[in-house]
Amino acid sequence: MGRMEILTGVERRRDWSDDEKLSILQEAAEPNASIADVARRHDVKPQQIYAWRRKFAAEQSEPVVSFLPVALIATETSNEAERPASVDKPAAKRSARPMRIEIGCKGGRVLKVEANIAADVLKALIRSVEDA
Repeated sequence: MGRMEILTGVERRRDWSDDEKLSILQEAAEPNASIADVARRHDVKPQQIYAWRRKFAAEQSEPVVSFLPVALIATETSNEAERPASVDKPAAKRSARPMRIEIGCKGGRVLKVEANIAADVLKALIRSVEDA
């Protein structure tokens, strides 16, 4: 006959409600709070607090869509780009995809524009995106 072991005492597996988990996470998020100290007070492992943090962060990380105001300002220098090309010049080959550039702005915003955009229009776009 094999060896048999009988365990007595309190069962270690506990079922925490979401409110209890959030309360412990809030306590751990306090300034100067130590995850290890909070875990000891509530008799859990620090890894459990990190797991709860990841779980609730994943549930709340829905993408946020927002629109930014943009204003285009016409100037006299932008009229040069609107004039038709002279007949004397041979037509330049066009690529299948227009050249685009991406500009990283403040706050992590990215502005995507065509590469041949007028400098003053680009400057106005960047200012309006960064001011928003």
